[in-house]
Amino acid sequence: MALIQASLFASVLVALLGSTWWSVSDYAEAQLRAEVKTEMASLLQAASDGTLREQINQRVAVMPIGPEYYLLTDASGQRLAGNLSYRPTRVGWHTVALQGALGEDNSDADSVHLYAAHLADGRWVVAGSDNRTVVELSELMSSRFLEIGIPAIVLVLLIGGFGGLLYLRRIDRLGAMAERALEEQSTMVIADPGKGDEFDRLATRLNQMLSRMRVLMDGMRQVSNDIAHDLRTPLTRMRQRMEVCLERHDDEVHLREGMQQSIIDIDHLLAVFRALLRIASVESRHRRAGFGAVALSSVFESIAETYRPVAEDLGQHFDAMIQPGLCVLGDLALLTQVMANLIENALHHTPTGSRVQLDLFATPDGIVGRVSDSGPGIPVEARDHVLRRFVRLDSSRATPGSGLGLALVAAVADLHGIRLVLGDGAPGLVVELAFPASELAPPAHIYDLRHCAVRPSVI
Repeated sequence: MALIQASLFASVLVALLGSTWWSVSDYAEAQLRAEVKTEMASLLQAASDGTLREQINQRVAVMPIGPEYYLLTDASGQRLAGNLSYRPTRVGWHTVALQGALGEDNSDADSVHLYAAHLADGRWVVAGSDNRTVVELSELMSSRFLEIGIPAIVLVLLIGGFGGLLYLRRIDRLGAMAERALEEQSTMVIADPGKGDEFDRLATRLNQMLSRMRVLMDGMRQVSNDIAHDLRTPLTRMRQRMEVCLERHDDEVHLREGMQQSIIDIDHLLAVFRALLRIASVESRHRRAGFGAVALSSVFESIAETYRPVAEDLGQHFDAMIQPGLCVLGDLALLTQVMANLIENALHHTPTGSRVQLDLFATPDGIVGRVSDSGPGIPVEARDHVLRRFVRLDSSRATPGSGLGLALVAAVADLHGIRLVLGDGAPGLVVELAFPASELAPPAHIYDLRHCAVRPSVI
């Protein structure tokens, strides 16, 4: 890259030198010819006064070998005065080699610009000037460009090489930090942003990627451990039941009951694996490609209509305050599943007579959905813990479940960029979903609801 930059710089420098030299040479030649024309006008005036020959002799006597040249010939072309050995044949400008001038010249000139005029009496008068000023100016410009250009090209090479070395060193340092971060998985941090340049921005993005990897690796490790511990118990219980059935194979009723209970256990295990696969699918963020406008108010209203009878059957009070016309960008099925999970948790983990409240309202910062209850709630130190897979509090061990409901809620919230907060209802638990303003669709009352997914079915 340094060589390419130096080559480009040298090409630009040569082009600049050529264009400048060409322009200055044209200007100097134009000035030279203007001076010759002025001198020719003076000679023509002297010809009308009859003093042309004396004027030419005086000028030659002062500068016999240039840079100015004169010639006066008779009608046959014989030289009468001047310092040129040249025979004009036509009127106008002529450019001849310097050898055409008399005497010896030590300048850098190589040609003479002449202007010839034909007088009325048949004589020819010629005035001219050599191009020594143009040549000397060109040489001066060339030497100055070389004096400046060569050091500039060397400087570009040095700066390019040094800059490339610095870039390579920083890239190597980033690579070494990345390898160290992967080896030390407890930290997995490359570097803290320092100068704010592109490398620090790259390090920040790599840190975000490593943080995401750490979350996924921790989740995978947790899932492996949880599967090994939580699923081992039902599998062991199912194996023992089958052994008992084999020992009592003559008891058809007992054998049938054992098989039916084993089928129930297997269905429970399959449901757990389906939930795990669903969480993994959400966390992979592949579902985000199918996001669309979702009528969130309709989702909450459908959830309220579905679970209000369930709450009444359980002897609980269910209320809902839903602001109409609110839309967000997201996955309809996943958002419906989230609300269903939260309502079911509130209904199943609160005693009879408890109150469950479902709210949806808009704020200056976005949309907030809230599920609150008046049950026992969740201790502050356990609120982050319950969002992990297979986590169940001691108070919930007696109720059916696998501990994956809130884990799915957390995964869907992360996918949608929703801020999930578990708070204290004093008494009870408050689960708040804050939809960011960047994920909002236009309000339903001004938005064409044909583009919103409405009236969802609870899954």
